[in-house]
Amino acid sequence: MKISKDDIVVFLGDSVTDCGRDRQEEISFGAGYANIINALFRISHPDFLVRFINKGIGGDQTTHVIKRLQTDVLDYRPNIITLCIGINDVLGSYYCPCTKTGVSAEKYRANMEIIIQRILDSKVKLLLMTPYLIDTNPLEPMRITMMEFADICIDLADKYQLEVINLQELFESMMTSGIYSYELSTDRIHPSYMGHMAIAMEIMKRFEA
Repeated sequence: MKISKDDIVVFLGDSVTDCGRDRQEEISFGAGYANIINALFRISHPDFLVRFINKGIGGDQTTHVIKRLQTDVLDYRPNIITLCIGINDVLGSYYCPCTKTGVSAEKYRANMEIIIQRILDSKVKLLLMTPYLIDTNPLEPMRITMMEFADICIDLADKYQLEVINLQELFESMMTSGIYSYELSTDRIHPSYMGHMAIAMEIMKRFEA
């Protein structure tokens, strides 16, 4: 997935990607991994004219991405899309079950296939990132569900021969090595600057492979 000199790269996802960006400004990257990557790549490759675009929207589920995929993403004619979506599909079943906004694993898989197929049909390279919960408790129900959704991402990446970053595995390996969960996130979902840096470093490995 090595980036070429004039590529357009879109970061697509929910609040983890959005991270407070100004949606009225195309050059606004928010305070998360999209901003870090833009800065790191520009410093590392000043001769490249890569255009990075942040299209994360807080609260988005897979259904929202499907609805806005063409006009909000594909119309930019990107060369590469990174996609991190699914956390809110899970949270709807746990944080606000009375609203019935949660998405089943079967529906999540179907939605992801629609997104993947439309992106690949547009001849765009796709890097998937799995949903995650920054928690190592094996009995935590939401973690169990999140890992099920992560497995769906990994399975689809294998089916469509896509690159994938297992964020659950990434964060758990960091915690196993001695980093505390509260250093990575205060609410188990939204990464701290350290958490965003970890995501950015993993993406950069793919971009420079």
